[in-house]
Amino acid sequence: MTRLANISILFSISAIAASCGTVMVYLFARPVGEAITVAFTAMCTMIFIHFMLTRSQEKSAVSDAVNRLEERIAVIDDDVGNLEGRLTGVEHNIPRRTREEIDPLFAEVEVIGSLVKQMAEAMADMETRIEDQGIAIEDQRTKQAQFQPQPAQRLASPQAVKEPSVDLASQAAAAFASAAGQPMAASQPMAAVHEPFAETRAPEMKRPAAPRMHHPNAALAEEIRASIEAGRVDLYLQPIVTLPQRRVRYYEALTRLRKANGDTLEPIEFLQEADRTGQMPAIDNILLFRSLQILKRLATRNREAGLFCNLSPSTLMDENFFPGFLEFVRANDTYSDLLIFEFSQADVAVMSAIEYESLAALAELGFRFSVDRITDLRMDFRALADRGFRFAKLHASRLLLHEDDLAKSNIHPADFGSLLQRYGIELIVDHVESEGAVLELLEMDIRCAQGFLFSPPRPVRADVLQGAPNPRSLKKEAS
Repeated sequence: MTRLANISILFSISAIAASCGTVMVYLFARPVGEAITVAFTAMCTMIFIHFMLTRSQEKSAVSDAVNRLEERIAVIDDDVGNLEGRLTGVEHNIPRRTREEIDPLFAEVEVIGSLVKQMAEAMADMETRIEDQGIAIEDQRTKQAQFQPQPAQRLASPQAVKEPSVDLASQAAAAFASAAGQPMAASQPMAAVHEPFAETRAPEMKRPAAPRMHHPNAALAEEIRASIEAGRVDLYLQPIVTLPQRRVRYYEALTRLRKANGDTLEPIEFLQEADRTGQMPAIDNILLFRSLQILKRLATRNREAGLFCNLSPSTLMDENFFPGFLEFVRANDTYSDLLIFEFSQADVAVMSAIEYESLAALAELGFRFSVDRITDLRMDFRALADRGFRFAKLHASRLLLHEDDLAKSNIHPADFGSLLQRYGIELIVDHVESEGAVLELLEMDIRCAQGFLFSPPRPVRADVLQGAPNPRSLKKEAS
């Protein structure tokens, strides 16, 4: 339609121009050439005016279409923004609701699993007792047959018949007592033999052995004091790597003491005596200061590797030391996300309100905590997560069931990492010493490991601890 309209308008313009030329020739008696020129000029002028008007209309129409399109795009943007807000709300609410609904189910399943396990152990124990008692009864019958007197002997000596029967009763009682796992006196009546059948008892858990008492060692205490005063406290670092890349993610800072003759004191040798004599806060002070030096050195190399720093509970309780300790870490709180304070499970289990208040003060500054040397998987790790514990270390042999004395638990060690992950705690497996162990850890979806397979603890050079420049960097600058 637009094309036909344009053709019609052009035809009309041509007709008007021709009419103007005819009028000039016949009415005004002008020359034909002049009339044609005027007519052609008039036609061009009218065509130009028509073209300009058409362009203006088209431009106005395009502008209106663009405005309508912009309004529509604005409406679509609003709809997309609302949709993104709803999706964000769903992403935040669904995991929380899922955890709220699934966590109770997991807890119930764990409780049911523990009950089933206890029932199975009780049934197995009862079957063992029944089998042992059956064997004891057979032995009793055999002994009765062996000691059965002949008729002639029964008539000749009644007293000789009575004595074996008494011995046989005591022997049977002792056999039943040993089968039931309970001591029994020789004079206990035969009715007590069947006492294990009176009720079925759940198998009793073995109590852990009492901790070995530490005997004071004045010579060792003096050696520790002399090492601290002489500055013979060495810092060792052992890396913690990610699996399977084996990239260094963290370091663990370890303390060693050097004697005057150059021999090295391992932590297992001096920790108890240092704790007994109140020298652990001084050692922890040196360890903390040097750990911060290491973190600053790593920061200059643009390496964001975290550092695990072992602390003693006595440090948290020391009224003279801990306030200064807290002020020092507050002045260096920029490294709070890289410095992790580590405590053993045995120390965490006996912490009192004083230690927890000290931990809360450190947690307020952004510091995180780790529990290592885990032997009891039944610990309340959710409560630890609420107190700021974000890491847990477990011996590789315990996780891979290579130790026979693994503490009983309501959860299989292979599922221990998943349990901690639900509480926001990352599991680190230490003492990894073989490639086979690494493969098993990868199958369990373990992402951090530590051990001699990756690197043994290595001493930190003295120039690093004193803040001296790196010799390698100086050589590069000189070249």
